[in-house]
Amino acid sequence: MDDDQALFQGYGEVFGQDLSESSRRRWRWQYLENPATGPEGPEIWVAHDNSSPLGQYASMPVSLWWGGREVRASWGMDVFLRPEARGRGIGAQLFTTWSDHVEVALGLGLTPSSYGLFQKLRFEDVGPVPFFQRILDPRAVAVRRLGPVWGPLGGLGLRGWLAATHLARARRPPGVSVGRVSRFGSDFDALWERARGSYAMCVRRDAAYLTWKYLACPARSYEIREARRDRQLVGFAVSRHEDYRGLRLGWILDVFADASDQQAKDALLFAILDDFRAAGVARAQAFSMNRALAGDLRRHGFRAGRSPMQFCVRSRTASGTVFQDLGRWHVVFGDSDMDR
Repeated sequence: MDDDQALFQGYGEVFGQDLSESSRRRWRWQYLENPATGPEGPEIWVAHDNSSPLGQYASMPVSLWWGGREVRASWGMDVFLRPEARGRGIGAQLFTTWSDHVEVALGLGLTPSSYGLFQKLRFEDVGPVPFFQRILDPRAVAVRRLGPVWGPLGGLGLRGWLAATHLARARRPPGVSVGRVSRFGSDFDALWERARGSYAMCVRRDAAYLTWKYLACPARSYEIREARRDRQLVGFAVSRHEDYRGLRLGWILDVFADASDQQAKDALLFAILDDFRAAGVARAQAFSMNRALAGDLRRHGFRAGRSPMQFCVRSRTASGTVFQDLGRWHVVFGDSDMDR
């Protein structure tokens, strides 16, 4: 795009040069290599003043299953304004221009200022996306919270709390095998076609999207697992773990199958949790807006916590009962650009 150098310069002025350089690397992957990006280039809206860029609103285009058909949609992200552009209504103009050019505009993980602007522009407030966590190593969590001296005592207290509230009720399902994969083949396209109808809203999860999102990502490394029944692909899951402020955290980014296929999701969750324990993960975490997946997480010992992931949506197409069926929306931590 013509304004990229000027925008990166402005980004560096606002956020610093180190972030600007990492943003360049991510920008190519996120906008140029996105399989949903059209021949006209990335969907980035730029405000100008006398030919000088004042700010931008960048979006991630996706194909969205929406009320029984696929529509053109995009996740809003990466908004910034130069200092001289603030307080002039330019941010609202950028938001409106973006949302007017797609059938469904999606805003996830909003900052307080963006959240207020989305509400002011009359987006539907459908969040926050529910957050779930399960403690796998009570002592490590107690040490992190209370310090080394309190670790043993705190660990005993957490174990008692776990025994009372985190009794996993799931059982390992027979007939479903789980294995790691390093590529997404055509059977993932077939899984999407079969499973999408069990959701009221879900970003298209075909092989091209999954390859780009999880295998080509320059900033993260993911573990991908597939579930098969009688050799047929019936689901997949994406996870990773990391050290964060002295605690090993495990993230479940996505668990996808037909929403009613509890056994496939159970098998995937068992495999992820086994891997987390072997890697020394102290706490497993996940987001899920889908009612069925939320129930699956609870049966595996997860408990709901306070969610910071606000979610606003604006639809310019026939929505039918989509907004009345939020429990059948599939929105997780792997959606948008939340994990970056």
